[in-house]
Amino acid sequence: MSNMLTQFQQALTQHALQDGFTPSLMPNFGVFRASQQQTKNHAFYQPFICLMGQGVKRCHVGDHAYTYETGDFFINFLPTPVTSEILQADDKTPMLSGLLEINLVSLADMVLRIERCEQHTKAHSKEGLSALMVGKADDRLLALFNKLIGISYHPLDAQILGESVVDEIYYRILTSQYGDALRHLLNQYGGIQPISRAITYIHDHPNRMIQVQELAEIANMSKTRFFNAFKQVMHVPPMQYIKSSKLQKAQLLLKQGLSATETSFQVGYSSFSQFSREYKRFYGFPPSQTQHNPNQVSK
Repeated sequence: MSNMLTQFQQALTQHALQDGFTPSLMPNFGVFRASQQQTKNHAFYQPFICLMGQGVKRCHVGDHAYTYETGDFFINFLPTPVTSEILQADDKTPMLSGLLEINLVSLADMVLRIERCEQHTKAHSKEGLSALMVGKADDRLLALFNKLIGISYHPLDAQILGESVVDEIYYRILTSQYGDALRHLLNQYGGIQPISRAITYIHDHPNRMIQVQELAEIANMSKTRFFNAFKQVMHVPPMQYIKSSKLQKAQLLLKQGLSATETSFQVGYSSFSQFSREYKRFYGFPPSQTQHNPNQVSK
């Protein structure tokens, strides 16, 4: 184990004092701790970079599984419904990670700055596009996360230095051995942009029953081409993504105290019985159970 990774573990241990997510003084960064294994649980991932300091976690999206462990980074570029599980964690050696929310505008700007400085910009193949990626962090990336933890819990340091450290993290990832694959996704003319527009539309209209043809028109694609492109990038078909997104949103509303009937309306269901059936099929228990026990995880 490298010295940088050891320092990262020590910093995480210092600041992740309880299970769950602990925010820092920077609004886009915090640390996470889990002291026990966790069976498969539905979650909704916003764009972020996770750097694992200790433990093993697995994320399932459609038929794809991404396993990341000590010293790995996991990147998600688009809002994604997932099923996650913690495979290795206990009281003595808890799972520890640092979580950095991605600003996609800043990340895309970094791509353009890099490519302006390169003598020959590489052609960005659209083959194998994916919104998720796992890789091994090198010492330079670990050093930057160590620096980020060091400044993110000091008010003035976080305010003055935080943005520059985040920019350097973006730069190191984009120029690493994984950089070309990542830049496929972020190039301003890349194939992910139409899918991103469709996903934004889905999340801006949670109370509507959206059809694939509607999304295809937003993406300026034929229905068949859009369906195939969406599944390639997100690893699930569009309608499965829409349903998962609605049910994840529904669970959040129920936990906030909204009634099950009102929740079903807010996420676009005209039939409460259909909503209740699909919610139970997805989580393993009915909406009323989430209302009465907000901390319960899916079966």
